[in-house]
Amino acid sequence: MDNGSFWKLIDKSRQAAEGDPEQQLKELESLLDELSDDEVVDFQNIFASYFWASYTWPLWGAAYVIGGGCSDDGFDYFRGWLISRGEKAFSAALADPDTLASLIKESDEEVDCQVEGWQSVGVDAWRRKTGLEYSAFPSKPSGIQSDGPAGDEWSEEDLDRLYPKLCKRFESPRVSRRPFGFSQANTA
Repeated sequence: MDNGSFWKLIDKSRQAAEGDPEQQLKELESLLDELSDDEVVDFQNIFASYFWASYTWPLWGAAYVIGGGCSDDGFDYFRGWLISRGEKAFSAALADPDTLASLIKESDEEVDCQVEGWQSVGVDAWRRKTGLEYSAFPSKPSGIQSDGPAGDEWSEEDLDRLYPKLCKRFESPRVSRRPFGFSQANTA
């Protein structure tokens, strides 16, 4: 499996789910069950490379605005959701997270653009096929040595300036509904 085949599976699952982000994960599980063990391993390794490429402060800021806050787990679910939207949306959001304001559909908003389960969808399919444990999954090392997200860290005061379209769409006051003393650093 190559990157093009990966994105075709993502697109096929999204089309089959008719825009429902949670149903898309189920559709993808079915598609992965039709692949060979090696293809599933390749899928998961490609997914992991995109997942780690999206581990950035700018995307976390966007997720924070969209959800009115975003924990570290929530950011993982957001990054899985972002990959689920397809290559074009993923690339656009990496280049400029504020573009998400025009890409997010109502069905995405219903889940705050967060869907749990994407991070392990390939490993889960591989386990169903092989009967082996997670620890036996033949993942490739990502090569990423990260002490945290890439890019410039932000604070709540920066969000209106950094994400004007998202703040307008998701009403910036939503972000400041956090209890007194709450900051983005408390999301982890």
